[in-house]
Amino acid sequence: MSLKDVLDAAPPKPMSVHRCRLPLLLLGAVWALLMPVLAQALEVVVKPGTVSVLAQQGVELLFEEADEKLTPNQVMAPEMASRWKPHDRSRINMPSSGKPVWARFDVRLDGPLDRDWLLAIEWVQIETIDLHQYDPATRQWVGLQEAGITRPHKLRSIKDPATGLPIAFDRAHKLTLLVRVQARGQLILPMRVWDAQHWQARRYDFAMGYGLLLGILGVMFFYNLSLYIFTREPSFRTYCGYLFSVIGYQLCVTGYGALYLWGHDNWLNRYGYPLFATASFFAATVFFRRFLDLAHEARHLNRMNQAFIVLWGVVLVTAFINVPILTGVLLALGMFLSGIAGIYTAAYLMWRGNVLARYILVAWSAIIFGTYITTFGMMGLIPSNDWVNAAQPIGFIVETVLLSIALAARIKRDRLLKLAAERESRELMHKVQVEREEKIRAQEHALNVQLKANEELELRVIDRTAELKRAMENIELANRELAKLSVTDALTKVHNRRYFDETMKKEYDRSSRSGSPLALLLVDIDYFKKINDTVGHLGGDECLKLVAAALTMCVGRSTDLVARYGGEEFAVVLPGVDAAHAMDVAERIRKAVEDIQFIYRGRRVPVSVSLGVVARVADTSRPLSEFIREADQALYGAKGAGRNCAMLAEAA
Repeated sequence: MSLKDVLDAAPPKPMSVHRCRLPLLLLGAVWALLMPVLAQALEVVVKPGTVSVLAQQGVELLFEEADEKLTPNQVMAPEMASRWKPHDRSRINMPSSGKPVWARFDVRLDGPLDRDWLLAIEWVQIETIDLHQYDPATRQWVGLQEAGITRPHKLRSIKDPATGLPIAFDRAHKLTLLVRVQARGQLILPMRVWDAQHWQARRYDFAMGYGLLLGILGVMFFYNLSLYIFTREPSFRTYCGYLFSVIGYQLCVTGYGALYLWGHDNWLNRYGYPLFATASFFAATVFFRRFLDLAHEARHLNRMNQAFIVLWGVVLVTAFINVPILTGVLLALGMFLSGIAGIYTAAYLMWRGNVLARYILVAWSAIIFGTYITTFGMMGLIPSNDWVNAAQPIGFIVETVLLSIALAARIKRDRLLKLAAERESRELMHKVQVEREEKIRAQEHALNVQLKANEELELRVIDRTAELKRAMENIELANRELAKLSVTDALTKVHNRRYFDETMKKEYDRSSRSGSPLALLLVDIDYFKKINDTVGHLGGDECLKLVAAALTMCVGRSTDLVARYGGEEFAVVLPGVDAAHAMDVAERIRKAVEDIQFIYRGRRVPVSVSLGVVARVADTSRPLSEFIREADQALYGAKGAGRNCAMLAEAA
């Protein structure tokens, strides 16, 4: 009979205070004894043939305040009933402020006690776990079991990184379980009642699987480390850093690092998981940058990659200075965005013909989708099972193998390019040798002819000498023409970027030594893409030629230089010219281009340019790149001011 039935059956007649004292005392004693029983929670029923039962949705949770240190009796008291809230989601996965959380549910054994049972919590990133069991038959608490990453493993009855706490069914077939946990950043509490034998067999298979994973990662790490030592290729060094971070992440997330390497009382147990996870994404981002050469592939990919490097650097800082909630939010956001960005980068470069990008696309897709699947399973968005939990490790295996293959493919490609260059060099040397041998044979023939007839020999020597002289002159002319072509842009016939870089360096050094000013004009054709779309690429080429001719006409000194800087952009170098005269030249160029009569299909296509101008004495303490960047910024300022104008860079 319940306490409510007892109270309802009490006689209604009034009693005096003295006569009520004894029943009230007895009622209080009974209430104290029945107090844990009356505070009922979710009941998990273990039926015959059951291997495991999940305890998640419906489990009651109580959040302890910072100044509270509650005991099991206190949290089970009637006045605490309003603070217990049933968990309505399929998984207990929520942000944590570091305060303790109590979880409560009942376990009932519906059958004979022929097996040992335990409560398994396989998420190892929980700092402290306290299990209290209440036996309603004896109305007593059945001991205290402790676990967690900050506590020694010798406190556990089973040596395993995951928590397996025996359930005391030997005293009763029904128990109330109170689990007090404390975590930082994110509280993940996957509780399941397991048959102890099956759980240990499952954990053995888990250990074997992760041993295989860590073995593969370790082999890949030392293999790529040896390749870096012998080749000094920076991509191998970055990839080794990525593999080291992944290994550290796996050791932390599985708990094997604390179990076998650094022990329970270690800084890594608290902060290793977010630190290694962030470091792995940071290293992967840098690896993509170097391996795919993003700095020279596409500007938007390069900037996106730089943004993610900054993001992961910020997350690393938050992980080091111990801001768990911010670190968790940034880590989750960065993981989601990095996954999409990495797949887009590889797909875009593969579409542009980058063969190595296909390895990156498959490898990154494997680990990202594996991580998404495992994360969604932990959050309860999809049903969780062993394959869902193994999706991320499988993704790591696929990724590491494919990235190693990609690095090998890159080495093979570089080796083939080197062999092709060597073969071309050998062919060139062979041609030189053949010409040398022919020349020797010709000399021998001349000597033989001289022995036969001196007079004929003298005539032939004279002819041969004249012929050789003409040949040398032709060779010299050809060499001059070749040298001119090597520094000339084939389309516009002005100097090319290579000659500009060499000349700009010389003039910058000369300006710094002599103290004379140096002016640089960066000229960009306005809306050149629109012109290309209007007149076609051949018409666009003709437009480039006309603009180059106009620039050449506007500079008259032999020391001035007009060069094609790239695409629709030109550069003009004016040694010894100050800012005022440089702006005059710029305006002259702008007007000359504006006056170009570019006729297409009977109508004039307007052409204009924007100019960025920098003019000052070179400073040896400031690099040449800064000088060029000032002109580039001024060019962007001219574009922003409406184009078809020149803008002078501000003096630094």
